[in-house]
Amino acid sequence: MFASQRSYRCKGEAFGLLRRLWANQSGLALIEFAYALPFLILLTFGGTELANVAITHARISAITSMVADGVARVRDRIDENDINDIITGAKFAADSLDLTNRGRIIISTVEDNAATTTPITDQVITWQRCKGIKSVATAQTIGTEGQVLTSGIGTAGSQISATPGNPVVIVQIFYDYRPIMSNIFFGPITIRYSSAFSVRDRTIQSLQNAQNLSGTGKSTCNYYSA
Repeated sequence: MFASQRSYRCKGEAFGLLRRLWANQSGLALIEFAYALPFLILLTFGGTELANVAITHARISAITSMVADGVARVRDRIDENDINDIITGAKFAADSLDLTNRGRIIISTVEDNAATTTPITDQVITWQRCKGIKSVATAQTIGTEGQVLTSGIGTAGSQISATPGNPVVIVQIFYDYRPIMSNIFFGPITIRYSSAFSVRDRTIQSLQNAQNLSGTGKSTCNYYSA
């Protein structure tokens, strides 16, 4: 008899346990969270990467304008050493971007081509200096030193041209974006910006070399170095 009572009691406890388990919903949120977690991780990482892309775009744009403005502001005359100093400033401003190891800075001065009488559509790149390891196709740039340009610079509708006595400094920066985690979200990205400023208060437009710099001491565009 006692064995029978114990058997009934065990069965009752078992049924009670099953009923409590059936009614218990405390684990449902954990299950739903487990399903949603991979998507939340992708959303978080993707959002972080997108924010970093936007910040990098803003920084490259600001540095491009800073370099162009810096070159255009040099008064009286401009020297090879002035260009080197401005490029060094750009590298410090870029800081963690590692600009010259992952990109290329191209500084050009465009003047009216005095050999012709059509200054708006006939200009010449009088000098050009570069810094950075990245190789950039000539077709992506405004041209090379000494090249005559037969049209305005920039996209249609917003082109600029150098006029007699009004040289223009044009800076282009090309940069291979470095992702925080992976480029699986957006793929490889090359960021490209250009900026132009008119030269102010400079009487000698040709690039001087008072320090007699030679070879890699000058930032000529035949060198690819950081």
